[in-house]
Amino acid sequence: MFRGARKDEEIDGVRFVRAGHQWTVHWHAFRRYRGRLRGRFDAVIDQVNTMPFFTPIWADIPNFMFIHQLAREVWWYESPFPLNAVGFAAEPWYLRIYRRTPVLTVSQSTEKDLRRLGFSGSVNIIPAGLEPITLPRLTKESRPTFAFVGRLSPSKRVDDVIKAFSLFRARSSGQLWIAGNGAPKYVRYLLNLSNRLGVAQDVHFLGRISNEDKHSLMARAHALVLASAREGWGLVVTEANACGTPAVVYDVPGLRDSVRHGETGIVVEPCPTALADGMHRLCVDKREYAGLATRARAWSSTFSYEATTDAIKQVVAGTPNRDSQHVTTWSR
Repeated sequence: MFRGARKDEEIDGVRFVRAGHQWTVHWHAFRRYRGRLRGRFDAVIDQVNTMPFFTPIWADIPNFMFIHQLAREVWWYESPFPLNAVGFAAEPWYLRIYRRTPVLTVSQSTEKDLRRLGFSGSVNIIPAGLEPITLPRLTKESRPTFAFVGRLSPSKRVDDVIKAFSLFRARSSGQLWIAGNGAPKYVRYLLNLSNRLGVAQDVHFLGRISNEDKHSLMARAHALVLASAREGWGLVVTEANACGTPAVVYDVPGLRDSVRHGETGIVVEPCPTALADGMHRLCVDKREYAGLATRARAWSSTFSYEATTDAIKQVVAGTPNRDSQHVTTWSR
C-alpha cells in the first residue's frame, strides 16, 4: 500500500491488491493467500527485492522466484550499521530457501551470483522489457555532454560520476546532466562536491523529469555514464541506446551485461579515473563513436515487453494445471 492508492482495483484486466508497507507486506501476502486464495491459482511469482516473500515455505502450488539482482554491496551503501552487516551476512542464507525454485532473472551476472549461492534449479534469463521510444531526429550538443539518469542514492555512486567528470574537464570542455532525485542529504553532498571540485558551472542537476524529456536528454547527450555498485541490468542503458547514445559504465554486475564492451559502449574498471578515460575515449575517436552508437541502437531494437512476456510465458507454461489463466505475483 502507498498513500493515495486504492486497496483493490483492476487495471487492464489485472487485479491489484495492496496492503502493508516495506516490512509488513510479506505477512499480508502470506495471510491473504492462506485465507482466501488457496486452490484458486496455478502458480505464484515471488518477486524478490532484497527481502523475499518466502513462498517456497508456504505456497502449496508451483512458485517462481523473479529477481533482478542480489543486494550484496548495496547493503553497505544504503543501510546504516549494524543493519548493513546483518543484511549482508544473512542474504546468502535466506535466499538459499529458493535454491531449487525455478528462477526468472534478467542477466548472466545475477545467474552467476545465484549459482555461487548453491542454486541448483533452473535459472531462466529473460530480456529486459523496453517501451517503444519514438523521437524526432535530434542533434547532439555542440560540446561533449554526458548524462546520468536514475535515482540519486549512494549505491548509484553519482559522486564517482562527478569526480570522473571533473577529471574529464581537466582535459576538455564539456557538461554533465544529472536527472533524478534522491534523499536531500545525499543531493546536498553531490552539490557540495561539484562546488569543491570546481565544476559546478558545468554540472546541471535537473531533478525528476518526464519520460519525454528523459529520452530527449539521452538523445542529445554524447554518452550515458553510470557508476553503480551493481545493477540487475541497467535499463537506462538500453533506453539511451534506443536514443542513439552509447554508455560508459563500471565493470560491475548488470552493467557489464547491458553494455557490450567495445561494441555498444565502454566498460571500465570501477574507479573515477578509468571512467574519465572512457569518457575521453568516446570524444576523441569519432569513427569509433559512430560505430558504438549505431550498434547500440540496433541492439536496443531487440528489446520489448512483448519479448519479455513471451520469455516468461515459456517458463511459466511448464507448470502443472496450466489450463487456468490465473497467476498471482507478490511484489514490493
